[in-house]
Amino acid sequence: FRARYQDAPLAEYYGFVVKNERGDNIHVSCVSFMEPLQSSKFDQLDQISEKKRKTSLAHKRYCERKERALFNNEIDDKSSFLLGFDDDTFSARKHLKSDLILTGFEEMMTFELKTICLISRYPFWSAFRRFLSHLHILSGSSSDLPLERYISHLLLSVPVPKPGAQCIIIPLPAIASPMVLSLPPAKDMPLLDLPCHRLFSCLDAP
Repeated sequence: FRARYQDAPLAEYYGFVVKNERGDNIHVSCVSFMEPLQSSKFDQLDQISEKKRKTSLAHKRYCERKERALFNNEIDDKSSFLLGFDDDTFSARKHLKSDLILTGFEEMMTFELKTICLISRYPFWSAFRRFLSHLHILSGSSSDLPLERYISHLLLSVPVPKPGAQCIIIPLPAIASPMVLSLPPAKDMPLLDLPCHRLFSCLDAP
């Protein structure tokens, strides 16, 4: 995905339900977001392009045109070199990429789609959305703890609330509101952890 840094799409939250082999509901909460392509992915694309260059005549000609344009200073967008080159051109492209550490909002960038999913037997949709928002904010900031530490804490240390018992509150440093997990009593209606204000706002009722 190619776009200016300021035009990068916002994160999207969604969820769906699947069935396991026993017919039980498995609830999946997801957040998808765009991040600038990392240098390791550039190197991976270089290797893929170099292999494709040996088997595809059209790709080989495309690479040759890119090389001629590079040496003739006909390419303005320095961040668009995603294809393989020879040794001299490869080192030149490495030097150009090192100059793009601080990227302006108006410059074109290459983004990749990333998705984080939480899989649970319980439909904690709103609570998991808060947790995913927490992870998404931390992924774009400097944090003392890695994201895996927060995920392992949720999966291994946070217990499942008992039906009708006290709720479990998990503080989330990146956002203002904590994540709250609770289950209704066994004889009450099933858990509905979804915001219904948009649904009721569509009804023609006073």
